[in-house]
Amino acid sequence: MNSKNSNNNGSSIGNCFAEDGTDIKDTNKLVILNAHVVSPGSMDLLPVEDMPLLDKPNQAIVVEDGVIKAVLPSTEAPSGSQWKVHDVKGALVIPALTECHTHAIFSGERAAEFHARIEGETYHDQQKKGGINATVSATRYATDESLLSNLKYWLGVFLRQGVTTVEVKSGYGLSHEQEIRLLSIINEVKQQQQQAFVEVAPTYLGAHAVPKEAKSREDYIEEMVMKTMPVVRNEGLADFVDVFVASVAYTVEEADFIYNAAHGLGFSLKAHLWELEHDNSRKLLEKYPFVSVDHLEFAQREDLEVVFDQGTVPVLLPLTAWHLGYDIRRTYDLIKDLKGYFAISTDFNPGTSFSPSLWQAITVAHIEFGLPIFELFFASTVYGAKALGLNDRGAVLPGNKADLAVLTVPSLDWLGYLHGINPVDMVFKNGSPVQ
Repeated sequence: MNSKNSNNNGSSIGNCFAEDGTDIKDTNKLVILNAHVVSPGSMDLLPVEDMPLLDKPNQAIVVEDGVIKAVLPSTEAPSGSQWKVHDVKGALVIPALTECHTHAIFSGERAAEFHARIEGETYHDQQKKGGINATVSATRYATDESLLSNLKYWLGVFLRQGVTTVEVKSGYGLSHEQEIRLLSIINEVKQQQQQAFVEVAPTYLGAHAVPKEAKSREDYIEEMVMKTMPVVRNEGLADFVDVFVASVAYTVEEADFIYNAAHGLGFSLKAHLWELEHDNSRKLLEKYPFVSVDHLEFAQREDLEVVFDQGTVPVLLPLTAWHLGYDIRRTYDLIKDLKGYFAISTDFNPGTSFSPSLWQAITVAHIEFGLPIFELFFASTVYGAKALGLNDRGAVLPGNKADLAVLTVPSLDWLGYLHGINPVDMVFKNGSPVQ
């Protein structure tokens, strides 16, 4: 552990000082000095086995206007009164993590459902009597203020663990008015936090489940396509449209209809695929350009061949698979056999993955499913960013945003090995310390 690097506040980062020792705050020039930089070495969508790993001690990370300008030996760091200096004293500095799949705006809890599932009740049975619709009911009754406060709280939890970009899906409203409400709250938080704290990527997931009060499936799908999605697009409330394609949610044919409309409106596309069973969703991938496809516990080799042919990012959700008793190792082995790549996510939600910790997702993926720790590091940084279509973060490289995390562990080998604690000591967002 790097406890010897800590100051009296428990952080390895002290105050910001100019070269002459003057305390300075208002400058756009920053040097993070004596950093042990560990990072993906490329922003290209390379096979995970070909992704280079940078491992460079005694480095200076030079930042101007929130962007990394250079990474060079600390002995070559720029100096002068215009430079703010943070000396991390040899601590590990990595790119901030990207969380590419969450359902973080909700109210209520489903603890009883969770424990019943542990005792043998099936997810399919729970969806018939509660499940997603139970959270829908609680969320609809919640005030805007409580939903706003809850979302900000969970984003703060992610931030303290080194996550500076978080995708947030709607999907617990399941009506035109309620989905617009949720997306409006997500965007209010996005505007409040984007510059100083966490960047939020909103996703419209009206097709999360079929609302219980719908006259018919067809009526609700028509509402989504003809009424809600045009408003979401015109008001800029979401970057992506997502559909839960499964026997408990939407059929491939229904998803095709929704995606056709979304693609025509200019949305980027994401999908919940092959979480509970296998189906013919592959034809969706052959027809539309997806940024990511997520879950994939029951994906087949032919499906993943199309994923990689299209340049789509597969996202594995180890905590959900763990909770539901599924095995992502088989999917991972297919990905490696195809010389592919993957991102990981918590799938944070109150039903199947009530854990806002990418570090726990990494630990479970490593210990329970045997995925290599360095590949999981790439999956939560550069590939996580790619799963949101982002090309300016996820690696400590010139030209990228200066979103960084300072760790308390001496090497990446300690990830998974030391678990149950948050290994993040300090977070930089756009070159400014925020945690």
